[in-house]
Amino acid sequence: MKKILLCSAFVFAFGLLFAQENSLSSQAQIKFVKGNISDKISAVKSSGDGALAKKAVDFVVENALLLKGDRDLAGLAVAGILSYPSEEYKKDKKSVLQDFSDVFYGIDDMNVRVSVLEKIAALYEQEAYSDWTAFVNGYLTQKIASGGAADESVKKSISALGVIGNGSSFSVLHSIIQQNLWSELHPLTIESLTKIADKSLNEICDVVDKADLVELKLLSKIFIQNDKISPALRSEIAEKALNRSMILSGTSSNSQDLAVFQLESARVLADNKWTRASALAKDYFNVAKVAYNGKFLTTEQWTKAISCVEVLASRSAVLPFSEYLDQMNKAQEAGNAPDKAVVLAVINALANLGDKSSFDCLLYVTYVKDYPEEVAAAARNALTRLKW
Repeated sequence: MKKILLCSAFVFAFGLLFAQENSLSSQAQIKFVKGNISDKISAVKSSGDGALAKKAVDFVVENALLLKGDRDLAGLAVAGILSYPSEEYKKDKKSVLQDFSDVFYGIDDMNVRVSVLEKIAALYEQEAYSDWTAFVNGYLTQKIASGGAADESVKKSISALGVIGNGSSFSVLHSIIQQNLWSELHPLTIESLTKIADKSLNEICDVVDKADLVELKLLSKIFIQNDKISPALRSEIAEKALNRSMILSGTSSNSQDLAVFQLESARVLADNKWTRASALAKDYFNVAKVAYNGKFLTTEQWTKAISCVEVLASRSAVLPFSEYLDQMNKAQEAGNAPDKAVVLAVINALANLGDKSSFDCLLYVTYVKDYPEEVAAAARNALTRLKW
Protein backbone atom coordinates (compact mmCIF):
# COMPACT_ATOMS: atom_id res chain seq x y z
CA MET A 1 0.00 0.00 0.00
CA LYS A 2 2.84 2.35 0.92
CA LYS A 3 4.56 1.68 -2.41
CA ILE A 4 1.35 2.34 -4.29
CA LEU A 5 0.93 5.69 -2.51
CA LEU A 6 4.51 6.69 -3.32
CA CYS A 7 4.07 5.79 -7.00
CA SER A 8 0.82 7.70 -7.13
CA ALA A 9 2.47 10.74 -5.59
CA PHE A 10 5.32 10.55 -8.11
CA VAL A 11 2.93 10.28 -11.05
CA PHE A 12 0.89 13.19 -9.71
CA ALA A 13 4.01 15.36 -9.25
CA PHE A 14 5.27 14.49 -12.72
CA GLY A 15 1.90 15.26 -14.22
CA LEU A 16 1.76 18.57 -12.33
CA LEU A 17 5.24 19.47 -13.56
CA PHE A 18 4.32 18.54 -17.14
CA ALA A 19 1.17 20.60 -16.90
CA GLN A 20 3.13 23.58 -15.56
CA GLU A 21 5.68 23.31 -18.36
CA ASN A 22 2.93 22.94 -20.92
CA SER A 23 1.19 25.94 -19.42
CA LEU A 24 4.39 28.00 -19.54
CA SER A 25 4.90 27.01 -23.17
CA SER A 26 1.32 27.97 -23.99
CA GLN A 27 1.75 31.29 -22.22
CA ALA A 28 4.91 31.98 -24.21
CA GLN A 29 3.14 31.14 -27.45
CA ILE A 30 0.24 33.41 -26.54
CA LYS A 31 2.70 36.17 -25.66
CA PHE A 32 4.45 35.64 -28.97
CA VAL A 33 1.24 35.78 -31.01
CA LYS A 34 -0.40 38.72 -29.22
CA GLY A 35 2.65 40.77 -28.28
CA ASN A 36 4.77 43.31 -30.12
CA ILE A 37 8.22 42.41 -31.40
CA SER A 38 9.82 43.03 -28.00
CA ASP A 39 7.30 40.64 -26.46
CA LYS A 40 8.07 38.07 -29.14
CA ILE A 41 11.80 38.32 -28.35
CA SER A 42 11.08 37.85 -24.66
CA ALA A 43 8.84 34.87 -25.36
CA VAL A 44 11.45 33.11 -27.48
CA LYS A 45 14.24 33.71 -24.97
CA SER A 46 12.26 32.66 -21.91
CA SER A 47 10.46 29.62 -23.30
CA GLY A 48 13.32 27.55 -24.74
CA ASP A 49 10.69 26.27 -27.16
CA GLY A 50 12.24 25.24 -30.49
CA ALA A 51 8.90 25.50 -32.26
CA LEU A 52 8.57 29.09 -31.08
CA ALA A 53 12.08 29.85 -32.33
CA LYS A 54 11.08 28.58 -35.76
CA LYS A 55 8.00 30.80 -35.66
CA ALA A 56 10.27 33.73 -34.87
CA VAL A 57 12.46 33.01 -37.90
CA ASP A 58 9.36 32.60 -40.08
CA PHE A 59 8.07 35.95 -38.83
CA VAL A 60 11.38 37.65 -39.59
CA VAL A 61 11.53 36.17 -43.11
CA GLU A 62 7.94 37.23 -43.80
CA ASN A 63 8.47 40.83 -42.63
CA ALA A 64 12.12 41.43 -43.52
CA LEU A 65 11.36 43.54 -46.58
CA LEU A 66 8.64 45.59 -44.83
CA LEU A 67 10.70 46.20 -41.67
CA LYS A 68 14.14 46.38 -43.28
CA GLY A 69 16.58 48.03 -40.86
CA ASP A 70 14.31 47.65 -37.83
CA ARG A 71 16.46 46.92 -34.76
CA ASP A 72 13.73 45.04 -32.93
CA LEU A 73 13.24 42.72 -35.90
CA ALA A 74 17.00 42.12 -35.91
CA GLY A 75 16.82 41.23 -32.22
CA LEU A 76 14.04 38.75 -32.91
CA ALA A 77 16.09 37.25 -35.73
CA VAL A 78 19.04 36.70 -33.38
CA ALA A 79 16.83 35.12 -30.71
CA GLY A 80 15.13 32.84 -33.23
CA ILE A 81 18.31 31.78 -35.02
CA LEU A 82 20.26 30.96 -31.85
CA SER A 83 17.34 28.90 -30.46
CA TYR A 84 16.49 27.24 -33.77
CA PRO A 85 15.59 23.55 -33.26
CA SER A 86 18.01 20.98 -34.63
CA GLU A 87 15.08 18.62 -35.25
CA GLU A 88 13.73 21.04 -37.84
CA TYR A 89 17.15 21.22 -39.48
CA LYS A 90 17.50 17.45 -39.70
CA LYS A 91 13.98 17.17 -41.12
CA ASP A 92 14.38 19.64 -43.98
CA LYS A 93 17.92 21.07 -44.41
CA LYS A 94 17.19 22.78 -47.71
CA SER A 95 14.25 24.71 -46.29
CA VAL A 96 16.24 25.76 -43.22
CA LEU A 97 19.10 26.94 -45.42
CA GLN A 98 16.69 29.06 -47.42
CA ASP A 99 15.23 30.63 -44.27
CA PHE A 100 18.67 31.32 -42.84
CA SER A 101 19.79 32.82 -46.14
CA ASP A 102 16.73 35.08 -46.24
CA VAL A 103 17.46 36.25 -42.70
CA PHE A 104 21.19 36.65 -43.37
CA TYR A 105 20.78 38.81 -46.45
CA GLY A 106 17.37 40.28 -45.65
CA ILE A 107 18.35 41.83 -42.29
CA ASP A 108 21.23 44.25 -42.66
CA ASP A 109 22.60 43.76 -39.15
CA MET A 110 26.00 42.47 -38.07
CA ASN A 111 24.68 40.65 -34.98
CA VAL A 112 22.21 38.78 -37.17
CA ARG A 113 24.90 37.65 -39.60
CA VAL A 114 27.25 36.56 -36.84
CA SER A 115 24.41 34.62 -35.17
CA VAL A 116 23.55 32.86 -38.43
CA LEU A 117 27.18 31.87 -38.99
CA GLU A 118 27.49 30.59 -35.41
CA LYS A 119 24.32 28.53 -35.76
CA ILE A 120 25.39 27.13 -39.13
CA ALA A 121 28.59 25.77 -37.55
CA ALA A 122 26.64 24.32 -34.61
CA LEU A 123 24.06 22.59 -36.83
CA TYR A 124 26.75 21.28 -39.20
CA GLU A 125 28.54 19.59 -36.30
CA GLN A 126 25.32 17.71 -35.54
CA GLU A 127 24.85 16.65 -39.15
CA ALA A 128 27.01 17.71 -42.10
CA TYR A 129 25.39 19.48 -45.05
CA SER A 130 27.63 20.64 -47.90
CA ASP A 131 25.29 23.47 -48.96
CA TRP A 132 26.11 25.26 -45.70
CA THR A 133 29.76 25.21 -46.76
CA ALA A 134 28.91 26.60 -50.19
CA PHE A 135 26.86 29.34 -48.51
CA VAL A 136 29.72 30.53 -46.30
CA ASN A 137 32.28 30.11 -49.10
CA GLY A 138 30.13 32.33 -51.28
CA TYR A 139 29.70 35.04 -48.67
CA LEU A 140 33.39 35.18 -47.79
CA THR A 141 34.30 35.29 -51.48
CA GLN A 142 32.06 38.35 -51.84
CA LYS A 143 33.75 40.05 -48.90
CA ILE A 144 37.20 39.31 -50.34
CA ALA A 145 36.20 40.75 -53.71
CA SER A 146 34.70 43.89 -52.18
CA GLY A 147 37.84 44.64 -50.17
CA GLY A 148 37.76 46.99 -47.23
CA ALA A 149 38.32 46.29 -43.56
CA ALA A 150 37.31 42.96 -42.09
CA ASP A 151 34.16 43.09 -39.99
CA GLU A 152 32.86 40.56 -37.46
CA SER A 153 31.04 38.59 -40.15
CA VAL A 154 34.34 38.05 -41.97
CA LYS A 155 35.99 36.86 -38.80
CA LYS A 156 33.07 34.54 -38.01
CA SER A 157 33.02 33.20 -41.60
CA ILE A 158 36.71 32.29 -41.41
CA SER A 159 36.15 30.60 -38.07
CA ALA A 160 33.06 28.74 -39.35
CA LEU A 161 34.98 27.34 -42.32
CA GLY A 162 37.36 25.74 -39.84
CA VAL A 163 34.35 23.62 -38.82
CA ILE A 164 32.34 23.22 -42.00
CA GLY A 165 35.00 23.83 -44.66
CA ASN A 166 36.02 21.42 -47.39
CA GLY A 167 38.37 21.39 -50.38
CA SER A 168 36.54 24.27 -52.05
CA SER A 169 37.02 26.37 -48.90
CA PHE A 170 40.79 26.03 -49.21
CA SER A 171 41.06 28.40 -52.16
CA VAL A 172 38.88 30.98 -50.39
CA LEU A 173 40.91 30.94 -47.17
CA HIS A 174 44.23 30.60 -48.97
CA SER A 175 43.51 33.71 -51.06
CA ILE A 176 43.29 35.78 -47.86
CA ILE A 177 46.88 34.86 -47.00
CA GLN A 178 48.12 34.91 -50.59
CA GLN A 179 46.69 38.38 -51.28
CA ASN A 180 47.81 39.59 -47.86
CA LEU A 181 44.26 40.65 -46.96
CA TRP A 182 43.24 41.35 -43.35
CA SER A 183 46.65 40.58 -41.86
CA GLU A 184 45.18 40.77 -38.36
CA LEU A 185 43.09 37.69 -39.23
CA HIS A 186 45.94 35.61 -40.69
CA PRO A 187 46.42 33.56 -37.49
CA LEU A 188 42.69 32.70 -37.49
CA THR A 189 42.80 31.93 -41.22
CA ILE A 190 45.79 29.63 -40.78
CA GLU A 191 43.99 27.93 -37.89
CA SER A 192 40.97 27.22 -40.12
CA LEU A 193 43.21 26.03 -42.97
CA THR A 194 44.89 23.71 -40.48
CA LYS A 195 41.56 22.24 -39.39
CA ILE A 196 40.46 21.43 -42.95
CA ALA A 197 43.88 20.34 -44.28
CA ASP A 198 42.90 16.68 -44.41
CA LYS A 199 39.86 17.58 -46.53
CA SER A 200 41.88 19.84 -48.84
CA LEU A 201 44.88 17.69 -49.75
CA ASN A 202 44.07 17.56 -53.47
CA GLU A 203 43.62 21.33 -53.64
CA ILE A 204 46.82 21.95 -51.68
CA CYS A 205 48.79 19.66 -53.98
CA ASP A 206 47.34 21.36 -57.06
CA VAL A 207 48.65 24.71 -55.79
CA VAL A 208 52.04 23.19 -54.91
CA ASP A 209 52.39 21.79 -58.43
CA LYS A 210 52.22 25.30 -59.91
CA ALA A 211 53.93 27.25 -57.13
CA ASP A 212 56.99 29.46 -57.29
CA LEU A 213 59.38 29.66 -54.36
CA VAL A 214 57.43 32.45 -52.63
CA GLU A 215 54.25 30.38 -52.75
CA LEU A 216 56.06 27.22 -51.65
CA LYS A 217 57.41 29.01 -48.59
CA LEU A 218 53.93 30.27 -47.75
CA LEU A 219 52.43 26.79 -48.05
CA SER A 220 55.27 25.37 -45.98
CA LYS A 221 54.56 27.84 -43.20
CA ILE A 222 50.87 26.92 -43.18
CA PHE A 223 51.10 23.16 -43.61
CA ILE A 224 54.57 21.58 -43.65
CA GLN A 225 56.03 23.33 -40.61
CA ASN A 226 52.73 23.14 -38.72
CA ASP A 227 52.92 20.49 -35.98
CA LYS A 228 49.14 20.70 -35.45
CA ILE A 229 48.75 18.79 -38.72
CA SER A 230 49.33 15.04 -38.73
CA PRO A 231 52.87 13.86 -39.64
CA ALA A 232 51.52 11.84 -42.56
CA LEU A 233 49.72 14.82 -44.08
CA ARG A 234 52.67 17.15 -43.53
CA SER A 235 54.95 14.61 -45.15
CA GLU A 236 52.71 14.15 -48.17
CA ILE A 237 52.67 17.89 -48.77
CA ALA A 238 56.41 18.17 -48.08
CA GLU A 239 57.11 15.46 -50.66
CA LYS A 240 55.14 17.40 -53.26
CA ALA A 241 56.83 20.66 -52.29
CA LEU A 242 60.32 19.15 -52.46
CA ASN A 243 59.59 17.73 -55.88
CA ARG A 244 58.31 21.10 -57.12
CA SER A 245 61.31 22.94 -55.66
CA MET A 246 63.67 20.55 -57.43
CA ILE A 247 61.98 21.40 -60.72
CA LEU A 248 62.62 25.06 -59.93
CA SER A 249 66.28 24.20 -59.39
CA GLY A 250 66.54 23.62 -63.12
CA THR A 251 65.48 27.21 -63.83
CA SER A 252 66.90 30.62 -63.04
CA SER A 253 65.18 30.30 -59.65
CA ASN A 254 68.19 28.40 -58.22
CA SER A 255 69.34 30.25 -55.11
CA GLN A 256 70.32 29.90 -51.49
CA ASP A 257 66.68 30.40 -50.45
CA LEU A 258 65.63 27.55 -52.71
CA ALA A 259 68.36 25.24 -51.44
CA VAL A 260 67.45 25.96 -47.82
CA PHE A 261 63.76 25.38 -48.57
CA GLN A 262 64.60 22.01 -50.11
CA LEU A 263 66.59 21.03 -47.05
CA GLU A 264 63.77 22.04 -44.70
CA SER A 265 61.32 19.92 -46.70
CA ALA A 266 63.72 16.97 -46.70
CA ARG A 267 64.15 17.28 -42.93
CA VAL A 268 60.39 17.03 -42.39
CA LEU A 269 60.34 13.89 -44.52
CA ALA A 270 63.31 12.40 -42.67
CA ASP A 271 61.95 13.29 -39.23
CA ASN A 272 58.74 11.45 -40.11
CA LYS A 273 60.64 8.59 -41.82
CA TRP A 274 58.59 9.14 -44.97
CA THR A 275 60.24 6.38 -47.00
CA ARG A 276 57.59 6.75 -49.69
CA ALA A 277 59.84 9.55 -50.91
CA SER A 278 62.90 7.28 -51.27
CA ALA A 279 63.23 7.78 -55.05
CA LEU A 280 62.77 11.53 -54.64
CA ALA A 281 65.38 11.60 -51.87
CA LYS A 282 67.90 9.91 -54.13
CA ASP A 283 67.33 12.62 -56.76
CA TYR A 284 67.49 15.28 -54.07
CA PHE A 285 71.00 14.11 -53.17
CA ASN A 286 72.26 15.24 -56.57
CA VAL A 287 70.37 18.53 -56.41
CA ALA A 288 71.72 19.27 -52.92
CA LYS A 289 75.26 18.37 -54.05
CA VAL A 290 75.01 20.93 -56.85
CA ALA A 291 73.71 23.50 -54.33
CA TYR A 292 76.64 22.75 -52.01
CA ASN A 293 79.18 23.03 -54.82
CA GLY A 294 77.54 26.32 -55.82
CA LYS A 295 77.87 27.52 -52.22
CA PHE A 296 74.09 27.72 -51.74
CA LEU A 297 74.39 25.28 -48.81
CA THR A 298 76.91 25.45 -45.99
CA THR A 299 78.93 22.41 -45.00
CA GLU A 300 76.68 21.90 -41.99
CA GLN A 301 73.56 22.07 -44.16
CA TRP A 302 75.04 19.69 -46.74
CA THR A 303 75.91 17.10 -44.09
CA LYS A 304 72.35 17.38 -42.79
CA ALA A 305 71.07 16.78 -46.32
CA ILE A 306 73.25 13.65 -46.53
CA SER A 307 71.74 12.42 -43.27
CA CYS A 308 68.19 13.02 -44.58
CA VAL A 309 68.89 11.09 -47.77
CA GLU A 310 70.30 8.19 -45.74
CA VAL A 311 67.08 7.97 -43.71
CA LEU A 312 64.75 8.29 -46.68
CA ALA A 313 66.51 6.47 -49.51
CA SER A 314 67.95 3.69 -47.36
CA ARG A 315 69.78 1.09 -49.48
CA SER A 316 69.09 2.90 -52.74
CA ALA A 317 71.38 5.68 -51.47
CA VAL A 318 74.39 3.34 -51.21
CA LEU A 319 75.48 3.79 -54.83
CA PRO A 320 75.37 7.62 -54.95
CA PHE A 321 77.08 7.78 -51.53
CA SER A 322 79.77 5.32 -52.63
CA GLU A 323 80.36 7.19 -55.86
CA TYR A 324 80.59 10.48 -53.98
CA LEU A 325 83.04 9.03 -51.47
CA ASP A 326 85.11 7.70 -54.35
CA GLN A 327 85.21 11.20 -55.86
CA MET A 328 86.35 12.68 -52.55
CA ASN A 329 89.03 9.97 -52.21
CA LYS A 330 90.42 10.92 -55.61
CA ALA A 331 90.27 14.61 -54.77
CA GLN A 332 92.21 13.94 -51.57
CA GLU A 333 94.85 12.04 -53.51
CA ALA A 334 95.12 14.88 -56.02
CA GLY A 335 95.78 17.35 -53.23
CA ASN A 336 92.27 18.92 -53.28
CA ALA A 337 91.23 17.86 -49.81
CA PRO A 338 87.43 17.72 -49.35
CA ASP A 339 85.85 19.03 -46.19
CA LYS A 340 86.45 16.54 -43.40
CA ALA A 341 82.89 16.94 -42.06
CA VAL A 342 81.43 15.98 -45.44
CA VAL A 343 83.68 12.92 -45.77
CA LEU A 344 82.71 11.80 -42.27
CA ALA A 345 79.01 12.35 -43.00
CA VAL A 346 79.15 10.08 -46.05
CA ILE A 347 81.21 7.41 -44.24
CA ASN A 348 78.80 7.40 -41.29
CA ALA A 349 75.83 7.19 -43.64
CA LEU A 350 77.36 4.15 -45.36
CA ALA A 351 78.07 2.63 -41.95
CA ASN A 352 74.43 3.05 -40.94
CA LEU A 353 73.24 1.52 -44.20
CA GLY A 354 75.65 -1.39 -43.76
CA ASP A 355 75.54 -2.52 -47.38
CA LYS A 356 78.51 -4.60 -48.47
CA SER A 357 78.62 -2.89 -51.88
CA SER A 358 80.31 0.08 -50.20
CA PHE A 359 83.24 -2.11 -49.08
CA ASP A 360 85.72 -1.00 -51.77
CA CYS A 361 85.36 2.75 -51.36
CA LEU A 362 85.45 2.48 -47.55
CA LEU A 363 88.52 0.30 -47.63
CA TYR A 364 90.20 2.71 -50.01
CA VAL A 365 89.76 5.53 -47.48
CA THR A 366 92.10 3.70 -45.10
CA TYR A 367 94.86 3.77 -47.75
CA VAL A 368 94.47 7.34 -49.00
CA LYS A 369 97.48 9.46 -48.06
CA ASP A 370 97.00 12.44 -45.75
CA TYR A 371 93.44 11.68 -44.68
CA PRO A 372 93.12 12.67 -40.99
CA GLU A 373 93.19 9.69 -38.60
CA GLU A 374 89.60 10.51 -37.58
CA VAL A 375 88.48 9.82 -41.17
CA ALA A 376 90.43 6.58 -41.44
CA ALA A 377 89.07 5.41 -38.06
CA ALA A 378 85.51 6.16 -39.18
CA ALA A 379 86.07 4.12 -42.36
CA ARG A 380 87.46 1.16 -40.38
CA ASN A 381 84.45 1.30 -38.07
CA ALA A 382 82.10 1.42 -41.06
CA LEU A 383 83.77 -1.67 -42.55
CA THR A 384 83.02 -3.64 -39.39
CA ARG A 385 79.33 -2.73 -39.67
CA LEU A 386 78.81 -3.99 -43.21
CA LYS A 387 76.40 -6.90 -43.53
CA TRP A 388 77.64 -9.88 -45.58
